[in-house]
Formats: sequence, structure tokens, C-alpha cells
Amino acid sequence: MVENQSSRSFSWGKSAQFLIAIIITLIVGELVERISLFSNTEIFRELTSAELVDFLATMAVLALFFIFTKHVSNALRGIGNGVSFLRRIAIPVTALIIACVAQESIRSIFAPYLDSTGKTVLIIVSSLAVLSAAVWVILAGYRYSPMLFDFFVALGQKIRSLFRGIAIEKTCPACSAPIKGAVKYCPVCGNDIELKRCKNCDAKMAVSAKYCGQCGQPRNEVKAA
Repeated sequence: MVENQSSRSFSWGKSAQFLIAIIITLIVGELVERISLFSNTEIFRELTSAELVDFLATMAVLALFFIFTKHVSNALRGIGNGVSFLRRIAIPVTALIIACVAQESIRSIFAPYLDSTGKTVLIIVSSLAVLSAAVWVILAGYRYSPMLFDFFVALGQKIRSLFRGIAIEKTCPACSAPIKGAVKYCPVCGNDIELKRCKNCDAKMAVSAKYCGQCGQPRNEVKAA
């Protein structure tokens, strides 16, 4: 038990480190791109230093993001069915995000320097990477969906037990005594709890009353409250 807590704490610490590294990489990359020396310097056939920095920063962030997800997944181990489901699909979802972002960055950098055949191959490889990651997400979701189902079943049971434990409280209209539970008569004065209203004057009437106490209207001509 102590070993699991220590391992979990280690994973959370590593997750925080990689999250900070991701934020720093994004900030530094954005600042470097804005420097005129990089934005105006051409490296190769209209490829500027700023574009190369943006590409490298994006690749670094994606790599850090994958490692960050792995540590978060390890930190969430054994918490519960709902969290376990999220942990099981975290890596496939991360792979899909990385594939979508990476293929866009790679195509923007290399496509201008490729011929039609090279561009076609690049598109095919990018599409296969994205589709493979998407299939991985679908299969993982299908495989571990019973965990999510068990989580919602347990959650529903907890909600039902919570509402069962809440007592129904109301006040007797005759003596104002507090009443708990689904009872029809006041345990203090014996008055009817359920009331109706007189059609003539809209006054409240007990179910057992034969006439309205305000105007004398017969009980069979009253409306439900």
C-alpha cells in the first residue's frame, strides 16, 4: 500500500515536471519566433528560421505531452472504474492528438520541397498514421467500456441510496408539528396531512372535512391543492 502511494506520488511529481516543461517550451518557442533575426533569416528555399523553430518546438511539445500522459496514467492507477476507463484510453487519445498535429506540421515543412510523388506518399503516410491512432482509440474504448458501465451503475446506486436516506419533512397544517415520512395523518393531533382547496373561496380544507370552514361549501365541490 505504501509502495503504491509512493509510486503514485512519484508519477504526479513527474507529471508536474513535464507539464511545466511543455509550458516553458511553448513560451520560449513563441518568443524566439517573434525575434526579427529568426523571422527574416532564410535557411533554405524560403524556409525561415522562425518556421524551423516553430516546427522543432511543436515536435518537442508533442514528445513531452506523450510522456506527461504516461505519468498521469500511472498516477491514476487503481483509483476506480471511471478513472480506470479514462486511464486506459488516455494513451490512444494522446496518440491520435499527436498524429493529427504532427502530420500537419510535417506537411507544412516538407511538402513545398517535394514533387507530386513525394507529396502523395507524405499524404498517404500521414493519413495512415491518423487512421491507425483513431482505430486504436475506438478499440480501446470498446474493450474497456465495461469499466465505464460499472462506474455509472455504481454511481446510480449511490444516488438512489442518498435519496433514500433523505427523510421527507413537512408541517402539519393544523398544529404546525414537523412530520417526517410519507404519512397521511399528523402523529401529534391526528389531522389529515393532505389538503384540498375550496372552489368557492380557495381556502385549505382537510380531506376528512365535509364542509369548508370559511364559506361552508360542501366537500364534494372542492379542488385538489
